[in-house]
Amino acid sequence: MKIKKFRAWNYKSIIDSHDCFLSPKVTILAGKNESGKTSLLEALEDFNIDKKIRSKSIPIQNESAIPQISVWFTVSKIEINDIFKKIGIDKKYNKDFTDICVDKKFPDVYSLDEETIKNLGIDAPIQINTEITSSKINPHLDTISAIYNAHPAELQSIFPPVIKIEALQETIDSIDKFISQVELVKNTFPDPDSSSLLEHANSILDILSETTNNSTFSEKFLNEFKTRIPNFILFSSFNDIFPNTLALSDLDSSDWIKDLSSISDLDKDIIKSDNDRKKREHKTKVNVKFNNDFKRYWIQDLAELSIDWDNEKLLFWIEEDGFSYEPEIRSQGKRWYLAFYIKITARSNEKTKNVLLIDEPGLYLHATAQKDVLNKLEKSSEDSQIIFSTHSPYLIEADKLERIRLVYRDSKFGTIVENKIHKIADKETLTPILTAIGLEMASSISQVDRLKNVIVEGPSDYYYLQSFKRLYNLDEINIMYGGGAGNMPKVGTILQGWGCNVIYLYDSDQGYKNALKNIKEDWLTTTQELISKIPVEGAIEDIFSTSDYKRFILLDERKTLKIDKNSEYAKRQKRDKVLDSKLFLESLSKNNIILESSTKMNALKIFKIFEDKFKNENGR
Repeated sequence: MKIKKFRAWNYKSIIDSHDCFLSPKVTILAGKNESGKTSLLEALEDFNIDKKIRSKSIPIQNESAIPQISVWFTVSKIEINDIFKKIGIDKKYNKDFTDICVDKKFPDVYSLDEETIKNLGIDAPIQINTEITSSKINPHLDTISAIYNAHPAELQSIFPPVIKIEALQETIDSIDKFISQVELVKNTFPDPDSSSLLEHANSILDILSETTNNSTFSEKFLNEFKTRIPNFILFSSFNDIFPNTLALSDLDSSDWIKDLSSISDLDKDIIKSDNDRKKREHKTKVNVKFNNDFKRYWIQDLAELSIDWDNEKLLFWIEEDGFSYEPEIRSQGKRWYLAFYIKITARSNEKTKNVLLIDEPGLYLHATAQKDVLNKLEKSSEDSQIIFSTHSPYLIEADKLERIRLVYRDSKFGTIVENKIHKIADKETLTPILTAIGLEMASSISQVDRLKNVIVEGPSDYYYLQSFKRLYNLDEINIMYGGGAGNMPKVGTILQGWGCNVIYLYDSDQGYKNALKNIKEDWLTTTQELISKIPVEGAIEDIFSTSDYKRFILLDERKTLKIDKNSEYAKRQKRDKVLDSKLFLESLSKNNIILESSTKMNALKIFKIFEDKFKNENGR
């Protein structure tokens, strides 16, 4: 069972969040401060079966509003059929996977939505599992027969051995009549016998009445399904202080010990025992196992957690550079990560299914340490779906933008989730994503050992050219982002100083003209022959035919541009060219994209320009 999506209404700042679709493993809620990311995570936490929706979730602006959280689960037919069997529905469900929506209204009222009930087929009469029904009725029949054995024929007519759905109402009517008769003549029988007859007849009536009640089936399904819903565990800022010591008397009740036992085989019974040799061996074993695992996800230094104990207490130490430190005197970032690692690993190891909700992980960590957080989350997502909020670019991977859901405030709907990042134009909301993209582009400089390096003007040039390389197997050319037209000479001069072959690509606009004009003054190690421009008028978007641009970039073939150039349309509509180009590159791995011949010809012309210029340069 996986969570497909969720939605919240009337919850704190949320009037209607709209659907938030989740990735199978990791989903990132990105947005600026006060956008409502924390409220979304709290709403999911409130969906837990064992808790009520918090009273503080009621909107201050509308105290009569009823908070509601709906979660859609993708469930296999195997699990649905198992539920059917347990609640007495005698039919097979054949659809491989089905979305089941469970609603929760303030404070703790759960229900299945109407579409789910209809899709499962429990909104209409269902064939009864006669074996289960009969097995429930037979003990009552046996008791009645023992009392009423003088009238077996009459009993058979009232309590048929095989219950058929088409005869249910007739059977119920007969039992009603029988009960009335017993009431009238109960003085004929000894009091225990008459009371027993009425008790068991009423029990049979209850079973049959329940069987014919379709709403009961949906309620039974919901009750059984609720036992299978995963736990939603929210980690806010990990304010729990990792302890310096724990009294041995508290070992049985300490959450820290429970979590450490889960991930390191720490055995509190051995610790409390009188066997000194076994305690010594166990201490070594626990420390070695924990730190071998910990080091896989903390590469910042050689710090280790050391666990020790005496006759009264358990002691924790952070071993670093040959010295032992109490956890409370180490950096807040290191203490946070240690708590994060232990808690996340323990929750992932649990046999029960968990969904881990993390609000702003890694706030106290520097950039490279946040990568350790990301690696740990990636590993833990193999066992649990993870949803975390962030505005840090170091927790966003530029090659996995499909995980990102943008969160922003709207005057009409309050906090809203947007699943498609290209639909948001707000620069502040997009800042961490654009920064992550910039970090990815900056890494292209690591490929400068190649003989053929092309420096491009803008991020969209970088991503579109990477796309054309992938589409047409043009791997010999290394594309690098030059940081804008004005910075390209600086980047190129450094690379040429390293002995690299470099040429420069500009849009067919003023930037190209300025480069030609300023070449002698600003460019110390290049010539005009190394400067090139795209083979169409305008910018890189104009490489695409209009129909290709609408289909693959705008994702709307019906769109009317009312303008000649794609680049001019993007400018007027204030589209984020970086996101457009990045998402196009990502789409190549998911779709079989075939561009029109005019687009393909323009793209190949660019690389022909590169090849000719490198050939001329090498022939000098």
